[in-house]
Amino acid sequence: MATQNHSHDVCSHKHAFWFDIWLRRIFQSPKKIVGEYVKPGNRVADIGCGPGYFSIDMAKMVGITGQVVCIDLQMEMLEMVKKKARKHNVMDRMIFHRSEPGRINIKDTTVDFILAFYMMHETTSPEGFMREMKEMLDPDGKILVVEPRYHVNQKAYEEMLSQGNEAGLRVIDKPPKKGGRAVLFSHQ
Repeated sequence: MATQNHSHDVCSHKHAFWFDIWLRRIFQSPKKIVGEYVKPGNRVADIGCGPGYFSIDMAKMVGITGQVVCIDLQMEMLEMVKKKARKHNVMDRMIFHRSEPGRINIKDTTVDFILAFYMMHETTSPEGFMREMKEMLDPDGKILVVEPRYHVNQKAYEEMLSQGNEAGLRVIDKPPKKGGRAVLFSHQ
């Protein structure tokens, strides 16, 4: 397997304010990025949720009968999401899970949709993460992985697609205008 040019450094919670600035909504609107995949009543997961930039919007999209599983390695990030969830009155549809380095480590959870936005390059085991995401995914579900062009070059992106295939996922689309190098996976 080729070596990826990933740094595996996790973006610290100390920089979380950069993820939530109003200007980001112009270039990376959660509705435009995930709106076509998230429906009322869905159960969705935001892996590497950070301070909840996508989580809160997805909670509004799934409505009172849906759920959002917020997954992050840093407890500080999950605390930020909880604070926002309370502010936006969506706490009742949120589940919070702290992952482990290199692993999601969540059991008995199935979801209709998974978002992994700008986080795969931060993990030491993208294929392992994708295997775990596949285990979480409902048979008809979808996974959207978006990676930043400034961290993930075309070669590394193609390697990630191959790792997804090895993990039992199938590329069903490479949607444009999702804020980076994007791929939509489903079960093989």
